[in-house]
Amino acid sequence: MFKFPKTEPEITITDLPGEGFEVLCRDDQSGFVLLEPGEDVEFAFYDYPPDGESGPLVFTGAHRLRVGNRIMIEGLEALETDWWYAEAGSDYSERSGTTYNVLNDEGHRIAGWIQRYDPEKWAYERYEMTPLPALLRPGLKVSGHERVIVGDEIIRESEISYEVVGAARVMVGPKAYRCLKVMNSFSSPQGRESLAEYYVSDTGRTIYFRRYDGPASSRYSERLKDKPTLEYNGVTWRHFYNCLPDHALIVGW
Repeated sequence: MFKFPKTEPEITITDLPGEGFEVLCRDDQSGFVLLEPGEDVEFAFYDYPPDGESGPLVFTGAHRLRVGNRIMIEGLEALETDWWYAEAGSDYSERSGTTYNVLNDEGHRIAGWIQRYDPEKWAYERYEMTPLPALLRPGLKVSGHERVIVGDEIIRESEISYEVVGAARVMVGPKAYRCLKVMNSFSSPQGRESLAEYYVSDTGRTIYFRRYDGPASSRYSERLKDKPTLEYNGVTWRHFYNCLPDHALIVGW
């Protein structure tokens, strides 16, 4: 049923030191979907084989996103985007959530997120967060925050560090992409929790994502203790999983 291969395709990343260009990012990066009414996308998760087996990362599931209408929420004009999730070997069933994405002159941010925590329970999460710029260029840095509120309770609060660290050539199988490389880390009061490494192509579409966990993550010491590491901003991050959208497989720019 899925268009994605069972193991992660060969992906080669070559840094391009000193190469500078600007990219107007037109999607929401970690969700990969173009932020325009009527757009949709599927993206795959690739994780390590179970039981410590060696070999390439394996397909474990996929998200599908569909962008609906523009609405007003939290005093902002936002795009209503529905999410579905399916594990490998299953199919998309009931909607798993809805995000409200704002993209304007200030950049991109989430205004709200309806999360489905179990088959019977839904919760509306209100987001207060620093907008992330849509116009990207090497050397761009943003420091900000993300606060998630349900009712009157703050359920999560993080400091955000967002940096465009340079340019790179990304090969997905035979297809080549000229990209900017973005590093986006989140820290809680307990320490460094997660790091996202995005590759945004020069047409404004995100084509690859790597996720790492930091020392404050509950997975860091056990599940990820033997996984590859990345040194960034004085922290040793441990690799968790990768994501690849359908347009990276279908279209090469």
